[in-house]
Amino acid sequence: MTAPLPPLVRESAAPWRATRRLAIVAALFVALSTVTLLSLSGWFITAAAIAGSAGPAVARAFNYLIPSALIRLLAIVRTVARYLERLLSHRASLSTLAALRTAVFARAAIAEAQGSIYLSGGEAASLLGAEVDGLEDRFIRAPAVAGALVAGVTAVTLGALAGWAAACAIGLSLACGVWVTRLVARQMLPGRAEAATAAHARLKEDLTEYVSAAGEIAVYDMAARVTASVEDAASKHDAAARRLAEAEILVGMVLPVAAGFASAISVILATGGPALTAMAALAAAAAGEGMGALARSEIKRPTSDVLLRHLASVSTVEEVPRPAGPLVTPTVTILEHGERYDLAPGSRVSLTGPSGAGKTRLLHTLAGLRSDAPQHVLVNGQNVREAGLYRLRPSFALVPQDPMLIAGTVEDNLRIARPGLSEERLWEALEIACFADEVRSLPHGLGQWIGDAGRMLSGGQRKRLALARGLLAGRPWLLLDEPTEGLDATTEASVVGALRAYIEATGCGLILVSHRVAPLSLCERSIPIGESA
Repeated sequence: MTAPLPPLVRESAAPWRATRRLAIVAALFVALSTVTLLSLSGWFITAAAIAGSAGPAVARAFNYLIPSALIRLLAIVRTVARYLERLLSHRASLSTLAALRTAVFARAAIAEAQGSIYLSGGEAASLLGAEVDGLEDRFIRAPAVAGALVAGVTAVTLGALAGWAAACAIGLSLACGVWVTRLVARQMLPGRAEAATAAHARLKEDLTEYVSAAGEIAVYDMAARVTASVEDAASKHDAAARRLAEAEILVGMVLPVAAGFASAISVILATGGPALTAMAALAAAAAGEGMGALARSEIKRPTSDVLLRHLASVSTVEEVPRPAGPLVTPTVTILEHGERYDLAPGSRVSLTGPSGAGKTRLLHTLAGLRSDAPQHVLVNGQNVREAGLYRLRPSFALVPQDPMLIAGTVEDNLRIARPGLSEERLWEALEIACFADEVRSLPHGLGQWIGDAGRMLSGGQRKRLALARGLLAGRPWLLLDEPTEGLDATTEASVVGALRAYIEATGCGLILVSHRVAPLSLCERSIPIGESA
């Protein structure tokens, strides 16, 4: 039973439905012209040989022009149709996969923000890379499968010219080949495909995680241990891939054997003379080649089914509904231990309390990234958990304690704050974050590559780059979690002074979490956060 396409895959494939239909039409012409070309060539050669051996009079009476013209026409049709089938099927497939990869990333991001799933770097790389790419065959083979069916029907039709017994033998042999192919494929391939896919994902995840920790591995002299672990995963991957390949070879042999048998038996049962017998035999052989797409489809189907089941877990994540408008310049109300704290727009408050009290969770809940803050929080009188990410995001800019940076340049990491930022605005934000001089000193300035998660920067530099990005977002509320952690006293004082000037100039609100004293001077009052609501 073929796994159904998840809604996310169907949505990604929908815009290319017309292109796939054209590819199917081209595949039908390929199958029809391929079988007819080979069978007609066999008939023509045999008939011409018979005519030539029958004497000059018969040879002169034999019409060479029409069959040779048909053969040339079929060759041209086959070439053009094959080109169009490959072009259209690959265009539809690759475009579908590009849209699917974007949609999967969006759903995975939503799911992780909601806390319904968590993907490590290796799992995310496998999901967006190999698992999406593995579906390529599913879309590319679809037109060829339709053509394979036409190839079988064409072979039976041409075989009928040599007698109904030959036609029935061809049809029965090919049908049995298809049935046995599916039977063997469904018995042997699913378990091996599951094991091979899991082994491939495990190897890719291990490599991704180990590469990201290359520095730590070198420092702690763990290279030998890590190498042994990778070799073990690689050997398991190779063994699983070998078992799958052996089964695929066995499945792929069935239809060629069935086509060879059909060709041989048609010669025995044909009653239409040598030329028509040759036509029937070669039609059966050509059908076997054309129907190879069915075998390849059955071979790849278990792997694609496994990948579709993996994608289904992300596909079922519901998109966060986008409401009519954001909560622009909202009032925030925090209920804590029976106390009510109303924060008007432009308020500057700090959240104080012991570690584990829920200060960071409160900030992340206000930003719409989680919903497990122990406090009861209202935004414009609405429960913050009901507002949703899309309504909260335009109002709150979060600079987390451990900022996430993308693998790119300094400029790349700044521009994701919002579209349309000028270079001048980037430098202004860097100046406020006291990071502009250091960026200017870099070899490529804003274009400096900072590595995966900003690994080429120090902890304090990453922190200030994230702060500049938060300022560029231009939101009414700024949520800062330990903004000066990792900075020396002089740099910290400069950052605090620049932030004070920025907040006074823009009138934005501030909710701050800091265990260091200097940033607390930015706030007008504090809200004590206890261990429970």
